[in-house]
Amino acid sequence: MTDLPTARQRMLDYLHRSGTRMDAFGSALPQYKNRPKHELVIVEEREYEFGWMFFWNTKQFMETGDHKYGLIGNAPVIVDRTDGQLYLTGTAHHLDHYLAEYRRGLRHPA
Repeated sequence: MTDLPTARQRMLDYLHRSGTRMDAFGSALPQYKNRPKHELVIVEEREYEFGWMFFWNTKQFMETGDHKYGLIGNAPVIVDRTDGQLYLTGTAHHLDHYLAEYRRGLRHPA
């Protein structure tokens, strides 16, 4: 069984790995080299019977509210209470769709 502090730490580890991958991705845009590194943060967490769902974005967006620092496609991540694993949701449908899929056993490991 996983508790909330452990789930939160697993999510923070996932965000650190994701930020590192994002920063390693190159670009031909001239501003790319001078842009700040991505610092990804948890912005909301919700508890369900199966575990927790974490919503996330960049720290800079959360501090400024400026959409030029926000992410697109940063789907919430579920940390399962039973197995401690992280599972991806999505952004194409309403959140209830992904919750229903998860409850039916349709899961996408992160």
